[in-house]
Amino acid sequence: MADYGFLEDEGPSARVADVLSHKAGDVIPSLVHMHPEETVGQAIEVLREYGVSQMPVVKPGAGHPDVMAAEVVGSVVERELLDALFNKRASLDDPLEKHMCAPLPQVGSGEPVGDLMSVLGSADAAIVLVEGKPTGVVSRQDLLAFLAKGGK
Repeated sequence: MADYGFLEDEGPSARVADVLSHKAGDVIPSLVHMHPEETVGQAIEVLREYGVSQMPVVKPGAGHPDVMAAEVVGSVVERELLDALFNKRASLDDPLEKHMCAPLPQVGSGEPVGDLMSVLGSADAAIVLVEGKPTGVVSRQDLLAFLAKGGK
């Protein structure tokens, strides 16, 4: 149940929710996301505006705060967009659905930070679920900042 953010174990170690809360001081929406019909150019603007390097792509019509985990259909990854644009496989007017990556992995807000560390060993970021709903994205940088401030 903790995998989907339904349980919050009272153990001594920090939880994924703590990392997300630490990040909450930033001036960005909790769940920056795009839709498949939006363009590569629009995605680049959003990445730049909020200073993020990856974000989920959700089904058309889905919108925060009502996005459900099953509505996440892909992700925008800055590195992949850069490569596609540089190598002329993409243009700014292309719809994201032609260039989106697989969905980011998901972690429950009640999971220990150690589980997040395992996920981030093979992914740059993960979607945090609270009661089965995506509520934010945490990156390696977010976890590093949390640990640097004494989180465990």
